[in-house]
Amino acid sequence: MSSQKVRRKLCASMLNGLLLLGLTSGAPSAPNKAQAQNGFQPLTPVRSACPVRLGGVFTMGLGENQDPVEASAQNGTKLSPDNAQWIGNNCDVVAISPNCLTPNTYPAIRKAHPLFSPLLYVYASCLSENPNAEGNVGGWTPAMKAHVLTDANGKEIPYPTPGGHWMDFGSIAWAHLWRDRVLQLVSQYGADGVVAAELPINNTFLPEKPGKYPDFAARAEATLRWLRAARAQGRFFMVPEALGFDRPAGHPTLPPPLQADAPALKNRLWDDYFPYIDGAWVEDWVEPYWTGKPLSEAEWERQQEAAERYSLNALFFIAAGAYHTPAELEYALASFLLIEHRQGRLAFQPMPLYPGQRNDIGFSLRIMREEVQRYSNYFNVPLGLPLQERHKVPTTGGMVWRRTFQNGAVYVNPSDTRTLTLNFGSPMQRLNHRLVRKIVLPPHSGAILLYQQTGD
Repeated sequence: MSSQKVRRKLCASMLNGLLLLGLTSGAPSAPNKAQAQNGFQPLTPVRSACPVRLGGVFTMGLGENQDPVEASAQNGTKLSPDNAQWIGNNCDVVAISPNCLTPNTYPAIRKAHPLFSPLLYVYASCLSENPNAEGNVGGWTPAMKAHVLTDANGKEIPYPTPGGHWMDFGSIAWAHLWRDRVLQLVSQYGADGVVAAELPINNTFLPEKPGKYPDFAARAEATLRWLRAARAQGRFFMVPEALGFDRPAGHPTLPPPLQADAPALKNRLWDDYFPYIDGAWVEDWVEPYWTGKPLSEAEWERQQEAAERYSLNALFFIAAGAYHTPAELEYALASFLLIEHRQGRLAFQPMPLYPGQRNDIGFSLRIMREEVQRYSNYFNVPLGLPLQERHKVPTTGGMVWRRTFQNGAVYVNPSDTRTLTLNFGSPMQRLNHRLVRKIVLPPHSGAILLYQQTGD
């Protein structure tokens, strides 16, 4: 039996066990060994009637100002009470820069909404002399000059804004300083952990190649050292920005525990970094906002397996998916629903791409609220609980991914070339409320369907 089939059988047996443990009545499931080791108890989602969990990383539109592109994290704008209330009512996982919070912000949300998981958005490879700078972990002193990033001639590589410094991402001393400061911050703000942005491997803002890390392989190795040194397991959750994690590790990786087995991640940096992280922030879910084009089928599968890994193990995964049209949004959400698990902290962040707007507008909380309202039938689709794991079924034109729920089913065609046709024995309701007996799925598309209601 292939490892893929073994994994599917394991997932199916896990799901059956979860149902027997009372998930159908909303009761939390018992933690497995991996969950217990991470100290995280599985809980029902904030919006328990809907399997689409919302959340994300937000740097804009946090205050009372109605301007959606107000640079909240840059300006130090505090999260408004109205936005805090909306987060508590709708989001499972949110990461916000410390300078946009007060020590009472997260505890107050969690008091009203105990299922909410708060994270801090912080930078991993830069430090500012301004303690209130965006993503800053703080603690700058003149002695920090010993840990700055230098070029081939030993000169500090300049930071693009005054008071900022690139830190040497291969320095164990810097990683320890960062870890200790993060421990203070999560305690101060009542957070569960951090989204660590601008890791060495995905820091694309450097103006030149650092002298000690001239290529991707050197950066990848530096990232591994940094993650090991910055790790504080059991004290805060490390959720890194995962750009580049799909790249080959350049060496065989150790096999993960069975519940984390993912064939598409073998010998990739996903596997290399797995022991040192508690999830991932994936900005390019299904369709990166900076390209506006869907990922290839192979990359789509890699993302699915990565998300399954963390969702099944009661850890974090923030999927930021871009879209131009309702059909593209449905594809991103259908892909999300294929692998959403009730015990995990998997959250979807909409990244709309509209004419005349900046392509990263999805990092605005104001835009998030508008999109959830605009596409309420998408984000609030009442599918109920999943009844099985994702699996392939034959249809006209090839195989399609399918997953059934209590009140409907999800289909995804991630193919780069094939168009698939599905015929149903009885009418199914699409998100636009049309009843259909047949749907056509072109390449890179999906469908979320509800069973026809009876007795109306």
